[in-house]
Amino acid sequence: MSKILLVDDVDLFLELERSYLEDCGYDLITASSGEEALQRLDKVAPNVLLLDYYMPGINGDEVCRLIRKNPQWEKLPILMVTAAGKPEEVQHCLDAGCDDYITKPVNKQELREKVARLLGQLQRRTSERIAVTLPLQLQEGGRLHVVTAKDISSSGIRLKSPTPLEENTTVEMKLEDADGDPLSLYGRIKRTTNRSEDGYGVYFIYPDQKSKQLLDRLIRSKKAEQLEAEGIDDRLSQRLQTLENECSKLRAEQDDALRRIGELEQENLDFANQLVQVEDVNNNLTNLYIASSRLHSTLDREETLGIIKEVVINFVGAEKFAVFLFDKTTEELHFETGEGFDGSESFPDIPLGEGVLGKIAADEENYFCQGSITEGSDDLQAPIVAIPLIIDGKMIGLLAIYRLFIQKEQLESIDYQLFSMLGEHAASALFSSTLYGHSERKRQTYQGFVDLLLK
Repeated sequence: MSKILLVDDVDLFLELERSYLEDCGYDLITASSGEEALQRLDKVAPNVLLLDYYMPGINGDEVCRLIRKNPQWEKLPILMVTAAGKPEEVQHCLDAGCDDYITKPVNKQELREKVARLLGQLQRRTSERIAVTLPLQLQEGGRLHVVTAKDISSSGIRLKSPTPLEENTTVEMKLEDADGDPLSLYGRIKRTTNRSEDGYGVYFIYPDQKSKQLLDRLIRSKKAEQLEAEGIDDRLSQRLQTLENECSKLRAEQDDALRRIGELEQENLDFANQLVQVEDVNNNLTNLYIASSRLHSTLDREETLGIIKEVVINFVGAEKFAVFLFDKTTEELHFETGEGFDGSESFPDIPLGEGVLGKIAADEENYFCQGSITEGSDDLQAPIVAIPLIIDGKMIGLLAIYRLFIQKEQLESIDYQLFSMLGEHAASALFSSTLYGHSERKRQTYQGFVDLLLK
């Protein structure tokens, strides 16, 4: 039983590929990253590798290059799978050493045929072959050949070459379509023979949409020429040409349907990402519950400020931040504690309503930077996040964040929720500890009076 190792970082696509191949009699093994595929290669010993191009960590093309450097696996058939399919990307994959290439959304029949061909189970082209005599240019490595196409189909071409061509070589073929437009196709030589009349069998490596349309137009044109040369009745020839055109339209509709399937798969992926975000929200709620318990474990003001620092660093992931407390007497924000500032940086007292921080505190509205936050901010008056600390409708301080450990391009909705909820817990803990401090000082004062009276 042939083993196929499926490699993709998206579980949804792994399941899709598995469903397409599971009733073909293969032993299907999955890996979720390039690193995992390389680690398991010797143990799994696959007959074909179905490899995603875009993955976090090691990309598919780098995995392919590493495999080709290993003498044990340098001839392992590799089918690259990706969501793009740009010509330059195709060339990049071929340069890395892959044997064939297919794009998402993956067509079930096409995937099966390509896997079967790589396993040597499919010896001949399954689509109709049209006899032609077409000159074309063939690029093989650094060599340029002028060869002749003897027949052509939607999946491959048979060539006659005056010079020998090596089997399993990736080649680029340049010819013209029925209207004289240039057509460039990549292919792989998979059948050679000593019988000169047979020539070289080349199967096409997945062409882009425009190339497929040009190829289809060329095949239909050559089919019409063939029918005319064979002397078939004009009406029948026209009817067959009409049927060919209808088939072309159906193929175009099929391509549209496949694109819609791709859109639906993307919607499924977006939904899966939403589930991940829900999981992130649950994680944040758990973290905030732990943080809240920790924040309210003491009534000592200095300890509370220390715990706020711990929470902001460890649960929010802030690398640089400041906590300000509001003085009702002077109506100013005073820097109380923070992290990530060097000795030369100092905060002046901030009058309520003045400057960016003063206005945020006065408005009592959370502030989130709408632009890129990748680099963070070193401007003390330009935080990426600022959260007024409010309890019972009264502003008692401000949390300003300037840089995160994990730099992201933009803040997300889950960040808004996390920072807002953290602000509420911090405000509550600071209020409780401050109120306790005032009460404790009054108690000590009264206790002093009582002690004096009793003397």
